[in-house]
Amino acid sequence: MKVRQLFLILAMVAAYSCSSPLEKSVLEPLTSKELDKVAGKDISFLATYSIVEEKSNYIHSTQDSSRWRGITYQRLHNYLKTIESAELNSPLFAQLREKWENLYDSYNVQVDTILHKWNDYIIKNTPDSLLALSFEGVEIEKIRNAKKQIDTLVKAKLKFKALSFPVDSLSLTYRFEPYSDTSCLNHITHKKRIRDSVVIKVFPNLVPQLKTALAINDTSLTFAYEIHSLYANGKCYNVDTLKSHLPKSVIQFIDAERSSLESQIFDESYFRERIIRELVDPSFISQSAYIKVNAEDYYKEIDSLVFSYTNLQ
Repeated sequence: MKVRQLFLILAMVAAYSCSSPLEKSVLEPLTSKELDKVAGKDISFLATYSIVEEKSNYIHSTQDSSRWRGITYQRLHNYLKTIESAELNSPLFAQLREKWENLYDSYNVQVDTILHKWNDYIIKNTPDSLLALSFEGVEIEKIRNAKKQIDTLVKAKLKFKALSFPVDSLSLTYRFEPYSDTSCLNHITHKKRIRDSVVIKVFPNLVPQLKTALAINDTSLTFAYEIHSLYANGKCYNVDTLKSHLPKSVIQFIDAERSSLESQIFDESYFRERIIRELVDPSFISQSAYIKVNAEDYYKEIDSLVFSYTNLQ
């Protein structure tokens, strides 16, 4: 009888020793021997076990950890291998990319409409849309200076033309290219009302070469100007007041696009996404974030309990 009992005990011990550590609950830590045994057959298990170790402190600090008892190492390992497999993710990611691109394309149509609207607003409300300035030639006058020498005065004739309604005042700078350094830059503040058009005569800042070129009517010169501010129709028109009416994301898009003419760097999709989030859909996210969020929803359907476990924080 004693021999038979001893045999049964040894059989039970042998059966227990042959059971796989993978069948243990993740609430039970593996011994070094058990970990070596499993990792020796599948080295990727070490990554699985590191997750268990990471979660253990948090789980043991909570009052109820029993909900995780049904998760075995095998169940967790199988889940992780599944959600990390190319067989699952390649078609899943491709499908999610396509969905995001379809959504992005539909929103982009709205962005085009928004940009068209505000570009049209800018065109109709910039100082240049309200007043045109042109160079009408020069007027030469010979005078005798203080040293009793004959000197040549060069007056530039500038024509102001109101385009929409009378202009009450304006400030601007003008120059003659290629003479564009600061010594040849001219500032004008005109405070007389322009009902239709008017020609004024001014003395431009001149270097000897520019003075000669103007005097002989050198056709290679190019007249350029910039209206900084203009007051008309009871309103002040300038860059700052104009931008104050535009949505922030639209201003950022326009400024970046203009800067790219010099730098050649313009991530258009980045600025379009900012417009979408501000003016179309505040919940819109980037493609990578969209794939991550929706893939996680799919992973949750595979095993909701293990999903919750792996996302413990």
